[in-house]
Amino acid sequence: MLKRLYPGGKAKAFNVTYDDGVLQDVRFVELMNKYGLKGTFNLNSGLMETEFEWVHPKGMTVKRLPTAVVAQLYQNHEVASHTLTHPYLSSLTEAQIMEEMARDKENLERLTGKPVLGFGGPFHHWGPEVVECAKRCGFEYARNAEERYCYAPPEEYYYWSAGSYHIMPGFRDFVEGFFHTQEELALCQIVGHTYDLDAEDMWDYIESVLQRVAQDESILSMTNLELVRYLKAMRSAVITEQEIQNPSDLPLWFERDGSLICVEPAGRATLEV
Repeated sequence: MLKRLYPGGKAKAFNVTYDDGVLQDVRFVELMNKYGLKGTFNLNSGLMETEFEWVHPKGMTVKRLPTAVVAQLYQNHEVASHTLTHPYLSSLTEAQIMEEMARDKENLERLTGKPVLGFGGPFHHWGPEVVECAKRCGFEYARNAEERYCYAPPEEYYYWSAGSYHIMPGFRDFVEGFFHTQEELALCQIVGHTYDLDAEDMWDYIESVLQRVAQDESILSMTNLELVRYLKAMRSAVITEQEIQNPSDLPLWFERDGSLICVEPAGRATLEV
């Protein structure tokens, strides 16, 4: 019985992807750094330029971070596009969607000095025109706002549905189940906004989750882009009864009869019969 694993021989992956680039990201990123974890942060560069703000239904003011902090704050994490101005994509033409994505990508690359290769969609509209624009912009994946409440990794990288929003009723059960699941390549993806942690008084709980993840040697913290690239590499592997061939440029990890197997890039491993 051959079991596929994440890098380093880890059985599970943990992912946090938060939207909008708001002031509460500073506190959250500090927590992630404290526990040595990685996240993906989807930013609207146009709204960060104006430090746009709005009033939350619970009365607090939510404010965007200034662009000047982007490079340093997110340096250990992935920055992805969330469109330039967070519009309802259903109200835009394909050309306008393309403009929102392309300008945001360009701005974020200038701010971070790194390629921006992921996209997280605002609101809930999704369709072929969104996917086509994401591909034309050079994004390697595009995540929508639907929830799956399951631990299976994404099969379709441009129709990637989220794991669980952290303000939904079943969220805590979803997280707890992840620590106990035996599913192959199990993934816990948490999505939302860091201002929710203030609004719902969730800081202590979310820190307890991050601490558990950091202490669990079977779990690897990964960004969206790292996940997609590794899953693509794993799915390119050619596995027979005799051997594993790895045509990718990443090392691939497996477990067989309690023993770890690492197949180097462009390499192969013989399986004992």
